[in-house]
Amino acid sequence: MQYINYFNQDAYTNIAMDSWLLKNLKNDKPVFSLWQNKRAVIVGENQNTFSEVNADYVKDYDVQVVRRVSGGGAVYHDLGNICFTFFVPVSSSAKVDFKQFVKPMADALESLGINVKISGRNDLEIAGKKVSGNAQRYSGGYLMHHGTLLWDTDVDAMVRALNVALKD
Repeated sequence: MQYINYFNQDAYTNIAMDSWLLKNLKNDKPVFSLWQNKRAVIVGENQNTFSEVNADYVKDYDVQVVRRVSGGGAVYHDLGNICFTFFVPVSSSAKVDFKQFVKPMADALESLGINVKISGRNDLEIAGKKVSGNAQRYSGGYLMHHGTLLWDTDVDAMVRALNVALKD
């Protein structure tokens, strides 16, 4: 597996890098990247930004808002959040299982002594709390799988930047 380094912490650039690599990389081996963004809300391809983002907060606190080409929910990034992306040649998106990408992250956390659970089809939980969400996009024979890992995130800022639907 090859590794690509994203050299900055600008969400606009890093999300654009994911999209550009998906369409242009055309590598015959899987490629992996770890990266971080400064404060940002990354919105899924099909989401309504106005309903997902607290516009006043992101404006007042200089939080970048960026739409990605993959689906899934809105996520908050900051320097306490580690982002990862896999680019993999695949013949069909139907042959791809989220767990093949989520499991290595779970295994890495387990190796550090962290008890983690894969929940749903694409999340990681620790002590019943979601710490990682993942999304995918297939294009031209390549799959981009990217995700987040909350490590030392400013949870208060995350909750304020997003319009979080609270569960009963």
